[in-house]
Amino acid sequence: MMNFERDTIAAISTAAGPGGIGIVRLSGPKAWEVGRTLFRPAKGALPDPPPTRRLIYGHIHDPASGEVVDEALAAFFKAPRTYSTEDTLELQGHAGPAVTQRVLALCLAQGCRLAQPGEFTRRAYLGGRLDLSQAEAVAQLIAAASQSEARLALGALEGGLARELAPVRETLLNVAAAVEAALDFPDEVADIITPELAQRLEREVASPLAKLLEQSQRRRVFREGAVVVLCGRPNVGKSSLFNRLLGERRAIVTARPGTTRDAIEEAALLGGVVCRLVDTAGLTDSSDEVEALGVELAKGRLGLADLALLVLDQSLPLTPEDRAALDATKDLPRLVALNKSDQPAAWDASELCSNQGSNRGSNLGSDWGLEQDRLLSVSAKQGQGMDELSAALGRAVSGGAAEPKPGEVVAGTRQREALGRCLETVQRAAEGLNGPDPEIELVSLDLNQALIALGEVDGQGAPDQVIDAVFENFCVGK
Repeated sequence: MMNFERDTIAAISTAAGPGGIGIVRLSGPKAWEVGRTLFRPAKGALPDPPPTRRLIYGHIHDPASGEVVDEALAAFFKAPRTYSTEDTLELQGHAGPAVTQRVLALCLAQGCRLAQPGEFTRRAYLGGRLDLSQAEAVAQLIAAASQSEARLALGALEGGLARELAPVRETLLNVAAAVEAALDFPDEVADIITPELAQRLEREVASPLAKLLEQSQRRRVFREGAVVVLCGRPNVGKSSLFNRLLGERRAIVTARPGTTRDAIEEAALLGGVVCRLVDTAGLTDSSDEVEALGVELAKGRLGLADLALLVLDQSLPLTPEDRAALDATKDLPRLVALNKSDQPAAWDASELCSNQGSNRGSNLGSDWGLEQDRLLSVSAKQGQGMDELSAALGRAVSGGAAEPKPGEVVAGTRQREALGRCLETVQRAAEGLNGPDPEIELVSLDLNQALIALGEVDGQGAPDQVIDAVFENFCVGK
């Protein structure tokens, strides 16, 4: 923040729309001055300085006209014991666009600047109250759509990831210092660069990082959700099943094949995991240009999916398009929803299983490698089997991994990528130290790169572009 020490920022901190309370937050050196100008207690005058960490009842006035704008509570907080580490004021009035926007406009007229997304939290980071992983956790906690996401974000906000990485950073710094000493005193290289140095890197840095990355990858869906792509030939009930899983009518459903041309995406909590359901065009060969583009889009989304939910119509015989869809998803993580269970079945579902099919002379003519627990009978029309399908989706996308325990550390996508680079360079440095004739200069470069990558997670020495990337997706007012 270029004007971090001079600007006083203001923003609406509550969600848009009508509500019980609307909060306008100010942070910076003029916060109290603006508060004394706009806010008048219901009884007596506002002391100078105002009492801190107390709610004061009164009214917000327009200083130019004297008009009462809102009945409100004011709370003053003195730096550095505030969220942003700066003087802070919160004006808590009635929610609604007209009132809160008017209060915000009055603050801006008094010399405040409109806060940028995440700027209050960014100031908390710059002021040393939060590290970078904790700042990211603030946004994750706000966006959490499931209890597991919220618990993981809260664990990170309480410094769980930073605590895990603190001994890693300490060992990295100690080994890097030893390598630099070897560069400065070449005659003492043999005494400084010992096998124990490489062993420390492997034992105290590489091993904990590898364990953290493996654990985070297995628990990833509990923190970030999973992409589930509904696929199958046209008119098997994909959109009906999509709507049923969401509990609302989101996709258009008709008896005409090819209704869905584009991918429609919505989130739902299924089996304890937030799943981003994607309804796609039916997998088919089509001469219609628009429909063909939709099929290509569907295939592309399948390649990025955590799970394919293949929908088959069990009330009709399998078609060549059904067989093609089974083949296309054979190498993907998948569940098969046997739709229209409310009607008589036209074929035996067990013939799709690994120990059935061509191995037992089935007329289905292929072995698609399915296990019995991957087949679920449902009726999108009647709602039958939906609870079982929801639970199975949660188990499938988590890969059977247990839900993280409270306080367990699970790194996010950006953090995993940075920690992966850190691990790679540490392993390379350890190999360099283990060699018969260590190339100290290259080892020094690797350790420096490892510290830079680690800094992208805990924020120590993180470049500005990394910090910008962390805060760009925050909401204004937090």
